Amino acid sequence: MIKKINIQNMKSAKNTAMECSALNVLIGTNSSGKSSILQGLLFVGQNFGNAVGLNGRFLSMGTLEENRCVYSSEKNIRAGFEDSKGHMVQMMLFKEGDVLKLRRDYKPSETADIMSEDYDVVQRKIQYLSCHRLGAKEVYEKNMALEDAIGINGEYAIDYLNKKGPDPIEDRLCKGNIDFTLLGQVNWWLHYIAGVQISTEDVPGTNLVRASYSMYDIPEIKPENIGSGISYLVSMVIMCLSAPEDSLLVIENPEIHLHPSAQSKVCEFLYFIAETGRQIFVETHSDHIFNGFRAGIATGEMDRETVNIQFVSLNEEHVTEAMRVQIGSMGKVENQRKDLFDQFDLDLNKMLGLRRRKSGVHTE
Repeated sequence: MIKKINIQNMKSAKNTAMECSALNVLIGTNSSGKSSILQGLLFVGQNFGNAVGLNGRFLSMGTLEENRCVYSSEKNIRAGFEDSKGHMVQMMLFKEGDVLKLRRDYKPSETADIMSEDYDVVQRKIQYLSCHRLGAKEVYEKNMALEDAIGINGEYAIDYLNKKGPDPIEDRLCKGNIDFTLLGQVNWWLHYIAGVQISTEDVPGTNLVRASYSMYDIPEIKPENIGSGISYLVSMVIMCLSAPEDSLLVIENPEIHLHPSAQSKVCEFLYFIAETGRQIFVETHSDHIFNGFRAGIATGEMDRETVNIQFVSLNEEHVTEAMRVQIGSMGKVENQRKDLFDQFDLDLNKMLGLRRRKSGVHTE
């Protein structure tokens, strides 16, 4: 498990460090640096094997010059992390003349092979699900590559479920007491979160897979008719439940098109996965996700050391800082800051007539 991330000179992250736990939730305003932190992590992940720099399996970020921090005089980009085994890695992207180079530094030096195995992207030890993930479709493409993959946009999630759905999964990933296959557990969570279940089948004579849903007593509902939020949800559930033990999962906006009650249950799902030995990094703009974790901590259903909520913001120098949000008794935020999901209170004050100005006179 990753204990600490350090990113230097990447976009707004001039020198950004972040302590990590099993479940890491990044919140903050737009353009504050949340994505930069995740991109720094993925930059390291996609360069354990062949050197691909900023453009590889997970990222397509362009040139070194486009991604350097404008507030730094350094000409390189660096990102690295330390894990719970005491292994450290830092990767630096730089130019030597006109030649772009990548340097990997490991401490201790003999851990290079170990870390490459522990974070092997081909073996799905690092997985990324972007905010651009696939929505509802009539049919889905099969993954014709030799390796299993969900795809960074979830484009192969339905195919993966179609192939691996009948396979039993690890005991501690199972809920309920009926079906301990991947498909059974995907359906347990889909039903719990959103009241639906999924089935898949090959489209004969093609490289396509068809998905359909059931809801209440209605079978074979097309994805286009079930609501777009379900299609965004299903790829996340499939990825998490099929992830190898000790793997690292990066998820952008798990709340896409989901009702607030479903978003709250997504928090329970992510916490459940993190408790089974998978490490999760989530970026979200949803106060329902934020409050779902606050409620879990407040009720004691979630361990406060497991849930690491980081408020990401720009300081006075316009560079990224990360601050761990302290959740106290009854879910109170102990270190409240401007823009830390304070808009509800601001709007409520307006509705209650507080801080209202009329004819230049402040009234309470």
